[in-house]
Amino acid sequence: MINTIIFDIGNVLAHFGWKDYLLSCNYDEETLRKISNATVQSDIWLEWDRGVKESRELIELSCLREPSVEKEIRDFYDNIHSMIVEYDYAAGLVKRLKGNGYKVYILSNYSKASYESQKDGFEFIKHIDGGIVSYKIKHVKPEAAIYHALIEEYRINPSEAVFLDDLQVNIDAAKELGFNAILFECYGQAIGELRELEVQI
Repeated sequence: MINTIIFDIGNVLAHFGWKDYLLSCNYDEETLRKISNATVQSDIWLEWDRGVKESRELIELSCLREPSVEKEIRDFYDNIHSMIVEYDYAAGLVKRLKGNGYKVYILSNYSKASYESQKDGFEFIKHIDGGIVSYKIKHVKPEAAIYHALIEEYRINPSEAVFLDDLQVNIDAAKELGFNAILFECYGQAIGELRELEVQI
């Protein structure tokens, strides 16, 4: 029987609108590709969320990756805190699950600067039972260590929990550890799959 629900934050409980931001800048396709390649679609991004290296070092690495768009990359990082916005359904979803007796946690890759600047603005944070954010433990999804940290901190039985994430690689890692897992594509699809697992919502 499922008694625990675990959510990623970005693109599950809140929209990470990095593409929207770049499109709003009216860059041409090549510039968009280069900025993406040096930031969110690079290995550098996971290190940003890991929280081991200083942000200024990672920004320099991004600029070295695509030096022809250095200014645009720096602008991207300057605006990153404004790119994630809580979904309208998020707090209500968490509250309904809590009201139906489930424990609710977050498991998210997040940089310290972004999380600390945004967490107080997230309504859903007020209702969760806890969670693990990557920068605090220096491990990122899909590394097994971050899932183990959640299991151990909250004494979770993976077979009695459901994990929702928008990336297949993170879902696969959770399943390997025995979690029920749902690839989050949209709210309605995710609710339907929760109900198929007999989650009361």
